[in-house]
Amino acid sequence: MTNRIFIDAPSGVIELEGENDFIEAHLKKLLPLIEACGLGRGAPVGDREGGTEGNPDSSADSSAAGPSGEAKRTKRTSRPPKGQSCADRIMVLRDDGFFKEHQTPSQIVEGLAKHGWTHNSNQVSAAAGNMFTRGDIQRTKKAKGFAYFWDRG
Repeated sequence: MTNRIFIDAPSGVIELEGENDFIEAHLKKLLPLIEACGLGRGAPVGDREGGTEGNPDSSADSSAAGPSGEAKRTKRTSRPPKGQSCADRIMVLRDDGFFKEHQTPSQIVEGLAKHGWTHNSNQVSAAAGNMFTRGDIQRTKKAKGFAYFWDRG
């Protein structure tokens, strides 16, 4: 007689079909693997319809019981605050009057370093190019590349 086992440990879907000895042998091998990889620790399928699916702040362990029988509380993860970008720092140099004379990207890197900001010339070139497109800085063609300046305001 064939037996059939269907396990849907929240959508991990394991299906076994065969003789009783076959099912028992494979189930003994699979159960430790299922427990080790955490299948079945999440909320039951009926509870997922409430909208927690796809929410990056919800944790799979939030429904697991703690030592006192209460649900474990997990700290919400949030992104760290963003610092100033390379373009923001170049704007600080512009406001300080650094661009009264034409400056190459390597000179801008040195100017940023005097303020303690480390950027390489590729980052500075990309940021300055975008700033030029937005109209935040002016540029002129030099022998091998561009020089940036600001003579307005």
